[in-house]
Amino acid sequence: MNLLRDSRARTANCLRICFTGFVFLALLTPSLALADACQNATQDLHSSFEVTQGRGGIWGYMEQSSALKGDSMIGFQVDGKLQRIIVLFENQCRKLKKPSKESFQKVENILSDARMIFNLRPGRDPVKKIMTQINGLHSNLNKLIKELEA
Repeated sequence: MNLLRDSRARTANCLRICFTGFVFLALLTPSLALADACQNATQDLHSSFEVTQGRGGIWGYMEQSSALKGDSMIGFQVDGKLQRIIVLFENQCRKLKKPSKESFQKVENILSDARMIFNLRPGRDPVKKIMTQINGLHSNLNKLIKELEA
């Protein structure tokens, strides 16, 4: 009789340990998955940013054109703010409350807008049109920075 009782007690203890481990893993797994997804998103943003910076950034683009060179300081500011939104997103990933997919898409879209500026050529496209797009990008960056800092 004691042998049967000991066997049942060991089985019950084993089941409790297994159940506790299962609950622990179930609670831990979603946060690990979110952290990994956030880290992947951050890497994607860094890669996208490097595409524009590999070409000299908006500032370098403006410095190469005599028509845009006089206003190139705004390009310098845009490059800094592009880096800043990525850092803000990355910092949100490190916090308990992760950034939303919508935030990621906004950052990704603004980086795409920056890449599209490189498709414009001052000799082919009016300089006024290029400056309008750069100024619009600068304005959108200011709005997104405020949103991400909130």
